[in-house]
Amino acid sequence: MKKQFYFLLILLSFLNLSTAQKEVKKLSENENKRLLDNQTKWESKFEIECSIRALEVESDSICWFTGNKNKFGFTENFGKTWKELNIKYDTFNLEFRSISVTTNFVFILSVGSPALLFKIDKKTLNYNLVYEETGEKTFYDSMQFWDDENGIAVGDPTESCMSVLLTKDGGNTWNKLACENLPFARVGEAAFAASNTNISLIDKMAFIVTGGEEANVLVGSQYGKTWKKYKSPIVQGGKMTGIFSIDNLSTNSAIIAGGDWTTKEKTEKAMAITKDGGLSWQLIENNPGYISCIQFIPKTTTLVGCSTTGIYHSNNYAETWLKVSEEGYYSFRISENGEHLYFSGQNKLMSLDKSTLLRE
Repeated sequence: MKKQFYFLLILLSFLNLSTAQKEVKKLSENENKRLLDNQTKWESKFEIECSIRALEVESDSICWFTGNKNKFGFTENFGKTWKELNIKYDTFNLEFRSISVTTNFVFILSVGSPALLFKIDKKTLNYNLVYEETGEKTFYDSMQFWDDENGIAVGDPTESCMSVLLTKDGGNTWNKLACENLPFARVGEAAFAASNTNISLIDKMAFIVTGGEEANVLVGSQYGKTWKKYKSPIVQGGKMTGIFSIDNLSTNSAIIAGGDWTTKEKTEKAMAITKDGGLSWQLIENNPGYISCIQFIPKTTTLVGCSTTGIYHSNNYAETWLKVSEEGYYSFRISENGEHLYFSGQNKLMSLDKSTLLRE
């Protein structure tokens, strides 16, 4: 009887341990207090009267942003100070949620009609309008460049497919792909302009994620010349459900995150990974819930994610997660060498080094 009792005790302990390992680790009250007390020591914050959902890191010390109220800007000193600038075009009050940076230029794209895409010279900060689109359904979500010549922007469907713009001449001209060259989009399927991360580029490939009525992954090859669509297991069917963010570790390995914006604490079908280029996806049951932006620390399997619920990180390819900040943000970017991170949100920008965030 004693042996059976001890066996039962060991079994219950194992089950409790297994359950605990499946939960997102949260900071204890003392740990959270210590983190909050130390925040001023390891981060640089900047208040700005602007909602910022799009960032692009040029180097450890240089990061560009764009937001609403016609604003864009940059830091050159690790986020200690930021320069605010304005786009003046007619009388429009523009909201920018897409940004991308090449060697000599910055590109920003406004969301709704008229969708206006500006090319900004880094040295002079002079800008030119290089693309304009009007229409009741016009809404652009994200933009990225593969290199100095080839770029892509994605928006919600205006016809029977996602809106995809391509440039092959360094952003001087942009062409919208015809729906006959793109996968069909179901009525109610769209993309989310939450963090400028529903496009992920690697080699000559583009991965675009959608949500709403369906949550799919569109994979483009040869700089967007050909396209395939793969279904994902992420929650879908609601207006604010689906994939909000994607990042690639390689052409075969990627992670998608999102969930249900209306129930942010819900973890069911909120995150998945692929190891075969998007052909199949495996759900990550242990996840933080709704995530608006997710990124790999470059050349590692360490992940960082954020939303308005906080900042999270995983050092084992999403198997387990640790919440490292209670303060929420819309988006973030990581420098190419993985050493510095920049976060953006409602009326705020924040920067910090990787070792401090991950407490290495």
